Amino acid sequence: MSSRTPRTWSDSAVSADEAVAHVASGMNVFLHGGCATPTPLVEALARRHDLEGVTLYHLHTMGPAPFVAPEHEGRFRSVSLFTGPPVRKAVEEGRADFVPVFLSDVPGLFASGRIRLDAALLQLTPPDAHGLCSLGVSVDAARAAADAATMVIAEVNARMPRTHGNCVVPFASLRACVATDRPLHEHASEPETEAVARIGELVAGLVEDRATLQMGIGAIPDAVLARLKEKRDLGIHTEMFSDRVVDLVEAGAVTNRYKAVHPGRSVTSFVIGTRRLFDFVDDNPLVEFHPCDRTNDTAMIRRNDRVVAINSALQVDLTGQVCADSIGHRIFSGIGGQMDFIHGAALSKGGRPVIAFPSTAANGTVSRIVPELATGAGVVTTRGHVHWVVTEHGAVNLFGRTLRERGELLISIAHPDFRAELERAFRGLRHYGPVG
Repeated sequence: MSSRTPRTWSDSAVSADEAVAHVASGMNVFLHGGCATPTPLVEALARRHDLEGVTLYHLHTMGPAPFVAPEHEGRFRSVSLFTGPPVRKAVEEGRADFVPVFLSDVPGLFASGRIRLDAALLQLTPPDAHGLCSLGVSVDAARAAADAATMVIAEVNARMPRTHGNCVVPFASLRACVATDRPLHEHASEPETEAVARIGELVAGLVEDRATLQMGIGAIPDAVLARLKEKRDLGIHTEMFSDRVVDLVEAGAVTNRYKAVHPGRSVTSFVIGTRRLFDFVDDNPLVEFHPCDRTNDTAMIRRNDRVVAINSALQVDLTGQVCADSIGHRIFSGIGGQMDFIHGAALSKGGRPVIAFPSTAANGTVSRIVPELATGAGVVTTRGHVHWVVTEHGAVNLFGRTLRERGELLISIAHPDFRAELERAFRGLRHYGPVG
């Protein structure tokens, strides 16, 4: 595609069907994820009934995922590097694949050619006066995909925020583009339960003034952030953030003043939230987006003092092993950046790695603290890396504790309805001996 001025770039735009006509059978294709999922291109690709053996690599996508429908088996094969709701059923049924990988390692898969990319389907901003587009709200692995792919096909969306950092894609480098003016996919905050509110209080108590925060998405990170407005000079260095960080900036709690890495600026790899969040990051020089091999580099994370990394779990066994990506053999999400930040926070001076989760699941019928992980469960954070574990029943630090001490501490923060059962199982485990 030839270089055009911003005034005339749209003259080069084609329909979504014409844009994806460049994809051929047997290709490896990257799909931009999160709120930046290029839905018009995804849907047009799924309309291609002449394709066979196209492999689609992606992180968590939002919106429709027609490529995993049963009728497309053989035409498209989804390979998720972090599994989101649209593809979970297909992965479970064997019609799609999952790669367990640290988020920090994903860009290297593309840059090294270990995963060859023939095409990248991205969502970008319109070009600026210099002919440069922005990757907008999701830089993560899209930066490496844009650089490594043989061709880039883009949805150029007038409503995509132009973000700062390492997120520039020259308009002249696009093989084809489609022009849109549509809302991005949004994710609203989840309501607080009593248990989540208590977890938020406990974790917020672990956050000191001048701490640097990493948090994921969901009710628990939101509950923590909602209770930090009275803190002072907090910093943000994370793989992602959502709307509640905007509240902390507006309250004056986040200044990034004492960070060693990019002082004065909030650093992230992607954001997921509502239009309020998108407006906040749009052309905001105090928010920098970088690829996830930089944001999640433990050597980079540890340079900031007092890093508090807030992550979650599906199950934790009585030795401290954390399963966060699967329910037994059933893949639920992925490794993501949990280990990157749990280890990075542990290496940070004054850092506090936190695993926080409600003590029960399935409406209180199942304990998340268990004698042993379910068969097939993936250990995302090893018992050697775990430090703080928080439920609504308390906060305990397992680091440096014996197996017996760990079991006792974890039982103390399990739901009371399950403590007796856990104690009986604990006594029967070979290494632990009697409780108390």
